[in-house]
Amino acid sequence: MSETTALMFQIGVIMLIAFMGAAIASRFRLSVIIGYILAGILIGPHVQLAVAGVSYQGIITDSAFIQDLSRIGLILLLFFVGLQFSIEKLKKTKQAAVVLAVVNLGVGMFCGFVLGTYLGWPFIDTIFMAGVVSMSSSAITAKSLIELRRLGNNETEFLLGMVILESFMAMFLLTLVNGLVISSDAQPVSPLHLFVGVALFIGFFAFLALLVIPRVAFLFERIKSEELFVLFALGIVFLAAALAEAFRIPAIIGAFFIGMVFADTKLVSRFQAKLEPLRDTFVAVFFLSFGMMIDPAMLPVVLPMVLIAVPLIFLNDLFLTATLAYFIGFGGRAATAMGSSMLGRNEEAILYASVGTRAIQSNPALPKEYAGTLLTPFAGILCIIMSSLTPTMMNRSEWIAGWFSRHLPKYITFGGDLVKRTLRTFVLPASLPLFKHSRVFVLSLLAYVAFLISLVVSSGWWHVGIAIALPTVVYGMWRIALRTFDLPVRHTNYGVASNPGSHDLIHSLVSRIVVGALASAGIVATFWQLWWPATLIVLYGYFLFVVFSMKAAYRSLILGTGYRAGTSVAGGKVKPLRNAWAPRTANGRK
Repeated sequence: MSETTALMFQIGVIMLIAFMGAAIASRFRLSVIIGYILAGILIGPHVQLAVAGVSYQGIITDSAFIQDLSRIGLILLLFFVGLQFSIEKLKKTKQAAVVLAVVNLGVGMFCGFVLGTYLGWPFIDTIFMAGVVSMSSSAITAKSLIELRRLGNNETEFLLGMVILESFMAMFLLTLVNGLVISSDAQPVSPLHLFVGVALFIGFFAFLALLVIPRVAFLFERIKSEELFVLFALGIVFLAAALAEAFRIPAIIGAFFIGMVFADTKLVSRFQAKLEPLRDTFVAVFFLSFGMMIDPAMLPVVLPMVLIAVPLIFLNDLFLTATLAYFIGFGGRAATAMGSSMLGRNEEAILYASVGTRAIQSNPALPKEYAGTLLTPFAGILCIIMSSLTPTMMNRSEWIAGWFSRHLPKYITFGGDLVKRTLRTFVLPASLPLFKHSRVFVLSLLAYVAFLISLVVSSGWWHVGIAIALPTVVYGMWRIALRTFDLPVRHTNYGVASNPGSHDLIHSLVSRIVVGALASAGIVATFWQLWWPATLIVLYGYFLFVVFSMKAAYRSLILGTGYRAGTSVAGGKVKPLRNAWAPRTANGRK
């Protein structure tokens, strides 16, 4: 077979196999990506079967050409993700999307770090492991919302804003991690040069988005010829990818940023209409090539890892994220729907696994027996399992919310309702001046996040010095929280009788829960490098702290027993608030 014939044969095989895999997956109501991955495993070079004297070793044995095609698919995929990152859309969701995205991604990364550290993986390998575990799938979320007819729900806009923002943070993190591991010429990059390059790169695209494109977009809208428009679109995408490589940044990040530049223009729908068939074709090749990288012999090794990762993902997305969504103002069913929608793992997780595997294998100084060998099969099996479970969990989200509403202790639902009615005045969009967001509190939260990041990335004496400052910083956050929550607490109807001291107790409860979470995150960041199991003890301690705080508030405000803060405020006794509050059922009634 000549070289040209072999090339045509490979292209024909991968296209037909991709078609068959997608068709079978669709027949069983699964994501087509699962079909692509399984088809890639079957035709890849790692499959070796012998039945009745007949051996099979995979149809495609030389995957270099397929890998090149898959990079094109990855670049086009990230361009479309960037097109979804509209600043105007994010303005509608405001702080809610930011809070949910930051916490969901942060806790997800922590779960991945726990798993990687428990398995004894090196630090760099663990970072990519954490990326795979924490990356929710925007495609599965959007597709499931359409199938379940939830696009018109109130929480959907916030959910999509959260997913888009999380994708942006994931791309930024991937840029830093990949640059620290290896660059395009297989030479490690110093952190200083990397940060300077990233800053210049982002600054250039910010200049385009803010000053250039708004003034010249009308010129591109005048392109009448569809052929010329497609050539223009492909040209800017691949030039942006090449520019990213010049800054020692993955090419896919350049495609993502050029998509962001055009996200708020009228060209978005035209980009999508003209490039979607091309994107779908090459993206299918990408997922097929990812499947070809999976060695089935490694599946028994990675299966125990997957069985640990799945409960961690459920803990983060279905429980912690849903709880946070409830605390910041969403209803029980809406919060559970948001949490279940984040369970999917697909293209973003595979992206992390693909980039991480290639980066580690290209760096001769890094060991290959961890992420270099196991990350790809781990991500593949994890994505297949989570992609299969997500639609079912989304469909059962109302039942899950009802189950928790019926079985949670009353003091938990009562305490959660107090926190929810307070925090929603800061996080969810509001029109009354009384409920406008406190700029000081928001800015202090951003500064605290920066403080936590510096605590995580530092080492040695720098880490010790920053850790020593933690109590002072937490105390400052406590004082700011007390001032910030005071006015909203006094002007919010909590469904309990207003007696002297009741608002003081609620004020203290909300402040302790919020600042306690910040303090716990700081302690975790401090002790992670010293002895990571201590972080689990800290988190469990915070959980007990929240439970007992809610129980004490319930006893004081509802049952009239226990210590009641502020009993001497009016110089008299506070009357017990019996039967003043009852948890709301699924239909919103008490």
